[in-house]
Amino acid sequence: MENNNNEIARKWESSEMTLAGYAAQRHVPLGGTFELTARCNLKCKMCYIRLDKAQIDLIGREKTADEWITLGKEAIQAGTLNLLITGGEPLLRPDFAEIYSALTMMGFIITLNTNATLINSEILKLFKKYPPTATNVTLYGATPETYESICGNREAFYNTISGLEMLADIPTVLEVRTTFIKDNRHELNALRKIANRYTRRFAINTKVNKAVRGACSDAENCRLTPAQLFDLAEENGEYYRSLNSETEFALEKNMDTDNYIHALEHSHLPPQILTCFAAKSMYWITWDGKMLPCGSFTSPYTLPFKEGFQSAWDRLPTLFEKIKLPQECMKCEYANGQCSNCPAILQSESGSFDKISSYICEIAQERSKRRKKLK
Repeated sequence: MENNNNEIARKWESSEMTLAGYAAQRHVPLGGTFELTARCNLKCKMCYIRLDKAQIDLIGREKTADEWITLGKEAIQAGTLNLLITGGEPLLRPDFAEIYSALTMMGFIITLNTNATLINSEILKLFKKYPPTATNVTLYGATPETYESICGNREAFYNTISGLEMLADIPTVLEVRTTFIKDNRHELNALRKIANRYTRRFAINTKVNKAVRGACSDAENCRLTPAQLFDLAEENGEYYRSLNSETEFALEKNMDTDNYIHALEHSHLPPQILTCFAAKSMYWITWDGKMLPCGSFTSPYTLPFKEGFQSAWDRLPTLFEKIKLPQECMKCEYANGQCSNCPAILQSESGSFDKISSYICEIAQERSKRRKKLK
C-alpha cells in the first residue's frame, strides 16, 4: 500500500508543478493554505508561527468553523484544488472535525500538517472516513530528551510516535519531516530510522527563519550556522545539490525539481519580485483572516473574509508591484545562482524588504567558498 501511495504521490507532485505553472499564467489560485490557528500544544524554540493564547487575544480572534467553511466554498469556486490545512497545531481546535469534514466533502485535495501528538481514536475514525490525501508529521527529535530541549515537552515524543503508528493505518501519503537546529543536528540517522518505520518519505528542513507576525521564536540563537548547514548536507549525501541550488536546503524533499523549475519559467507574471508561485497560483490565509502570498510574509495582505475571496486574490499581486529588493542585492556578486534573496525571508530576517539579511548573505558566501574548493 505504501509503495503504491508513494508512486501515486510522486506522479501527482510532478503534474502539480506543471499545473501550478499554467495556473500562474492565468492567475488561478490553484493551491492554498488555511492556517486554522497559531496556537500549538508544543513550544518549539524555532517555530516561526506559534502564538500564545494571550497574544492571540490581543491581536484578534480565530475565525469560526462557519467562516472557514464559507471561505472554502469561495476558494473552490475560484479554482483552488490543493488545500493545505495547518497551524500552529490544527487539531487543537475543538471544531477541527467540523471544518475538516466540510472542506473534504467540497472536493479539495487536502494535505494536513500536524505534530501528531493529538491523534486519538476519534481523529483516527474521522481520517478513516475522510482520509487526507497527504499527511505531513513533524518529528523534532529521536529521544524524549531532545523533545524536552526543543519543544519543552518530553512526553510529546511518545505521543508523536503513537500518532505515527495510528496514521500508518489510514490510506494517506505519510511524510515525516524534521527541522534541524543545534539541539538535534546530531540525530540525523536516528530520525531517519524512526521515520522509515512508517514511511519512506522523510523530508529534512534546515532553513530556519526568524518569526513572522509576532510569533514566539528563538530561531536566531538555535539555528545552524552556514558552515553547519553545508556540513549537514554533506553528511546527508546532498552536498553537491546544496552547492548548486540557491533554494537552500530542503534535503530529501520529494519534489521533481526539474519540473518545478520548468513550471516557473511559465510564471513570469506580476508581481515579478516573487520568483515562485506565491500570489500567482498559490496563497496563504492566516488564522485571523489575512491573505498573504505565503506563510513567510507578514505584510502586505488582503482580507478575504471581509472583501470576499475572489476580490482578495485579485488584489494580492498589486500590493507587491512597488516593492524593491535592497540595492546591495542588485549588484551583489552572489546574486545569480548563489543566494535566495526572497522578499519574504528578507522581511522576516531584517524587518524590511529593502534591507539585507546578514544570515542569508553568509549562506551565499559559504556556498561560493565551497564551490571554489571543488574546482
